[in-house]
Amino acid sequence: MTTYKEIFGKYVKNYSSDPTADAEGQVWYNSTSGTFKSELLIADAWAAGGNMNTAQRAFAGAGTQTAAFGAGGYRTGAGNQNNTEKYDGSTWTASGNINTARRFLKGAGTQTSGLVFGGRANPGDVFSPATEEFNGSTWANNPTGLGTAVSQAAGCGTQTAGLGFGGYTATLTVNNTEEYDGSTWTAGGNLGTARYGLAGAGTQTAGLGFGGVIAGTPQTATEEYDGSAWTAGGSLNNARAGISAAGIQTLGLAFGGGPFPTASNKTETYNGTSWTNTANLATARTDGAGAGTQPSGLAFGGGPGPSAGNTAATEEFTGAFLATKTITTS
Repeated sequence: MTTYKEIFGKYVKNYSSDPTADAEGQVWYNSTSGTFKSELLIADAWAAGGNMNTAQRAFAGAGTQTAAFGAGGYRTGAGNQNNTEKYDGSTWTASGNINTARRFLKGAGTQTSGLVFGGRANPGDVFSPATEEFNGSTWANNPTGLGTAVSQAAGCGTQTAGLGFGGYTATLTVNNTEEYDGSTWTAGGNLGTARYGLAGAGTQTAGLGFGGVIAGTPQTATEEYDGSAWTAGGSLNNARAGISAAGIQTLGLAFGGGPFPTASNKTETYNGTSWTNTANLATARTDGAGAGTQPSGLAFGGGPGPSAGNTAATEEFTGAFLATKTITTS
């Protein structure tokens, strides 16, 4: 009978406890349990989370997979919204309303130290520079708003080191970037390409912007920010606008969006150089929100198309990982 040593050129190691996983297919014998074990690679996957209480789109989201928030947005038949919901990893609960009801605003920060800005507000659906800060229960207006009132911009960073970029005003698509220090917004380096409906991830000094739309055409362009200037990164595989994001500049996650009028379920991961297609969302959506990291992302809300209703669906992303499997012998 052929042995493991003859096939692989080495013996099966003997351990009294399972070693730290380091390679797919690694095999060992656990002398304490008297079993052979191996490492199995579990692929990227999305799984259903708890539904939001209110199905809506075009709202701000931020935080982590187990402590996220969603604020503002738009609900078909009900217009701009001011509600806030918080997620604990399984359930969404209502929290304090934002002060300015609006859609297409953006967010940053955490569930207990959040930030929202921009969007289109009531009355009159005007472009808003409004900036609000969240303490986990209530929102406070900052009288110093954005320098340029924009809608469908991108956001990332924290409450005291936020970043907003791109979007459009009442008259044009913009490439401007603004940096927030916890009290005021100041101009940063311009995006290389003016666009709106793009997504943002990362921090104020290591930001990531991708996707969006120019003159009605979805984009694949990715740009990276170093705190002062944007440079080109690897292009998305799927051109999309109304796209959502999670992660950091070197471990990004892009999902949803769409080549209008439909929504996409495509997901891509970024390694700081290039994007790779991976597991699709169960629910295709555009203008949803994202939170978390590349290995632990969160997708929530959005809709199947620009005017085709809203979804309350929440999905949780788990990046590929090694799992220990017991090998049965007979």
